[in-house]
Amino acid sequence: MRTRTANPFAPRLPLAAALALALLATSCASEPEAPEPVAAAVERGSAQSEELLIEDAWMPEPANPEVGVVYLAVTNTAATADAVTGVRTSASPDADLCNTETTDSGAGMMRVVDEIPVPAGGTTTFVDGGYHVMVNDIPEPLEVGDTVTVTLTFASGSEADVEVPVQEMTGPAPDHSGHDDHDAHH
Repeated sequence: MRTRTANPFAPRLPLAAALALALLATSCASEPEAPEPVAAAVERGSAQSEELLIEDAWMPEPANPEVGVVYLAVTNTAATADAVTGVRTSASPDADLCNTETTDSGAGMMRVVDEIPVPAGGTTTFVDGGYHVMVNDIPEPLEVGDTVTVTLTFASGSEADVEVPVQEMTGPAPDHSGHDDHDAHH
């Protein structure tokens, strides 16, 4: 004769199954949560000159009222490479094309460059810690809401004017120490 031992989990199985079905039913029947509203896109400057498209141009409100920086992206849809070879601004007659490079010790060092390459079919982005435009000796302080006209010249002979808005800094302020001495970077 076989003896049967009671399964201690037997009474719980129907209860567990019922709970699982209840959870499944309520999760399927509930309304999906509405997505959080997306902040309106910040307007940034753009322009086009021949096969060169300048987009996402902006200037963070300068921490030092005499020195500013411009960030943007240049896309070259041409089949041949080009380069930004010059810059002028309405904010100051003194503006430079610059690149921040990492030294052997790991420190960042900014230097003025003669040109910034824009590859054929590619995009070059001007960002903090990389290529950028330095605007030096700004005679009148710039504030959020101001607009600066930036003129870029290219090796191909093309030229583009872009209206660059001054906007709030959206992250940690870049370190532009040393930029307050105008002669330090020429």
